[in-house]
Amino acid sequence: MELIVIRHGTTAGNLERRFVGTLDLPLIPQGEALARRVGPTLPAVEHVYRSPMLRCAQTAALLWPGVAETVIPDLRETDFGPFEGKNHEELKDDPVYQAWIGQKGGPNFAAPPVGEPPEEAEARAVRGLAAVLEDAGRRGLCRAGLVSHGGTIMGILAQYGRPERGYYSWMCPNCGGFRLAVEDGPLLRLIEPVGGEPPA
Repeated sequence: MELIVIRHGTTAGNLERRFVGTLDLPLIPQGEALARRVGPTLPAVEHVYRSPMLRCAQTAALLWPGVAETVIPDLRETDFGPFEGKNHEELKDDPVYQAWIGQKGGPNFAAPPVGEPPEEAEARAVRGLAAVLEDAGRRGLCRAGLVSHGGTIMGILAQYGRPERGYYSWMCPNCGGFRLAVEDGPLLRLIEPVGGEPPA
């Protein structure tokens, strides 16, 4: 089976470099337009699995219009606690934030110091993937779409993506992601990057 994994389209929080997390922001017109451009470049899918967040619902409907969907609650984004909705400018005087960004090597966005603990976020994302693969197997799908969030996608692929790569190497742009072959249970072999901003 193939899995086409895509990050949601652009929100205002993305443009303003905010910790969006659990905030249920909609796509902005630019994000809707991006999804409409990217959709025709993606492989067709038989079913779509998505995060419950509005930005993922809107993106899925624009990328693969008319395709049946299943909402997987565990595919939601990480909860950033008191960082939610804020950006660097608004947090720059927060001592917890200052300690985080000042640590050796810079901030580890896979392990923020507040909100949902990173091990819980990773375990949740893995449960989400397992739910997708179980349902897709039951349906006998050959190719499915998955629309989720940057952190969730990076967490899943840092653990199960092949070839093995670090967390940040699986970062993808809005409406970008990966075409993957499901192998040996949850292992996901990279076929090719997909989506993102198509060439002009």
